[in-house]
Amino acid sequence: MQKLLKDPLVHFLVLGAALFAVSAWRGDVPEAGRERIVISAEQVRQVQQAATLLQGGTPSAAELEALIEPVVREEILYREALALGLDENDDEVRRRLVEKMQYLTTDLADPEPASEEALREFYAESPERFRVPETVTFEQVFFSPAARGENLERDAAAGLEALRAGASPAEVGDRTPLRDRYEAAPREQVRVLFGEAFTDALFAASPGEWLGPFASDFGLHVARVEGRSDSRIPPFDEIRDRVAETYAAVRRDEANAAAYARMRARYDVVVQWPQDSPVGQAE
Repeated sequence: MQKLLKDPLVHFLVLGAALFAVSAWRGDVPEAGRERIVISAEQVRQVQQAATLLQGGTPSAAELEALIEPVVREEILYREALALGLDENDDEVRRRLVEKMQYLTTDLADPEPASEEALREFYAESPERFRVPETVTFEQVFFSPAARGENLERDAAAGLEALRAGASPAEVGDRTPLRDRYEAAPREQVRVLFGEAFTDALFAASPGEWLGPFASDFGLHVARVEGRSDSRIPPFDEIRDRVAETYAAVRRDEANAAAYARMRARYDVVVQWPQDSPVGQAE
């Protein structure tokens, strides 16, 4: 039994059962100058059931009392901490409470499934939401500044000529932190990885020819475009599931915003802007 009482899973189940009636603990009237902590019969039953499930038999009275005591201890320590004001000016406590409140007030219920008509209307009202960006499929060969040193530009130019003459990319370039080939990569992804000049050249190039060298933050590259696709808005029937997901996400965000607005309306918010702040200077 001692092993059972030390088992974190037992403590977890006991604490979970205890939380079921936590409101009853904290709402009782003090008796004879002492705060009262009440553990309901329902709580005890839940603790007993959890212990029975874990040990395969009904716990004895002593064992049950031992399982209840950690719950009582936690509540006592919690109340004593509040009495000492340990929750005040504690960023970690504040963060946890904010997280719990966000959980309680947002994203708890999915919106009702939309009708076909509503989805088509949503798609028609905001087709740009569903625009697919232009993409490019290409392979690239990397030339490393660390490996090539002062010969970097000369080697990259020679490598480009070798590739155009039919050499294998594996025989020409260096090991690269990037992929050798990118399939249907959006323009923004290419720009972030390789830079503006390389990106513009790829999206303007005809498929099939090795181009370069182009500089990036990694070194020099030569590349060959295999194919491109233009930006487009797919028809509704092609992306119906995506429209439904987006519709649900928008409605969920609207519900979350409305819930926050109702909470904010209960407060008179006063911001004392410093005079040297942009807002203070504008007032």
